[in-house]
Amino acid sequence: MLTGARCGVVLASFGRGVLVQPDDPDRDGQTLRCSLKGRKQRIVCGDRIAWSWRPGHGGASVDSIEPRRNLIERIDLRGRAEPVASNIDRLAIVVAPEPATDWFLVDRYWAGAQLKEIATLLVVNKADLPLQDIRAETAVYRDLGLACVETASLSGAGIAALEAILRGSVTLLVGQSGVGKSSLVNALAPEAAAQTAELTRDAEGRHTTTTARRYRLGAETAIVDAPGVRDFAPPASLVRAAERGFIEIHACSAQCRFNDCRHLEEPGCAVRASVLGGGITARRYESYRRLLRLYEKLAPP
Repeated sequence: MLTGARCGVVLASFGRGVLVQPDDPDRDGQTLRCSLKGRKQRIVCGDRIAWSWRPGHGGASVDSIEPRRNLIERIDLRGRAEPVASNIDRLAIVVAPEPATDWFLVDRYWAGAQLKEIATLLVVNKADLPLQDIRAETAVYRDLGLACVETASLSGAGIAALEAILRGSVTLLVGQSGVGKSSLVNALAPEAAAQTAELTRDAEGRHTTTTARRYRLGAETAIVDAPGVRDFAPPASLVRAAERGFIEIHACSAQCRFNDCRHLEEPGCAVRASVLGGGITARRYESYRRLLRLYEKLAPP
């Protein structure tokens, strides 16, 4: 026997269960653990779900998943799409002077957002450290229209400006390990550290989730903290996915002699001409080449 179905949003996924924030106003601020029905249910952080109580079956369980507005995915080592989070309004790529930024990783994050038509923000954290080198790179992104904001999560500098940008949307925070994403989360959501410690451990005290974790900042505002990674690549689900992920290359490609130009060795390539002329930066072009070759390597024979 089921009680009436209720709805909520998934805050985190851990093994065969999920952490849910119910819509019920009587449970405002409270969370609920729900079990999954069967092995075919694949639920990620950000999913909207219907859940119900199952008396005698250990509590609440997920009944169904609402259709997703979007899904952020990455390629695993075998080239398969691995879900990260769903129903995202913005991707915030966090970088810092330390550790040294992998700008090729930044490009791939931005490409993934472009392919999903999701707004993107570049957050330079640890702005209390010298920024001369990092600003030289961020200038390239600013010129391409990517919004940038500087913060220092420990001192609070720039946090108010970041909060204003994030207001009224759901933002996924991504970046390398060590750039200070956790510090940013704690600055934006002071209760985050306690929630994480309490809700992502099992009965033996072991961590039960290495996936994304969502935190509510207001009625219409939330941030999702994705685990730090060494590499990322968006799935090649679209034709010419690598090209479409780089806005300046995609725009320039219309001038190439051949419609199927890969921008590698083809004659009459406007993209390579632009690189030689300084219109497209050599590093961004190399980033495109690396992503294209990865897709070609993983493509089925």
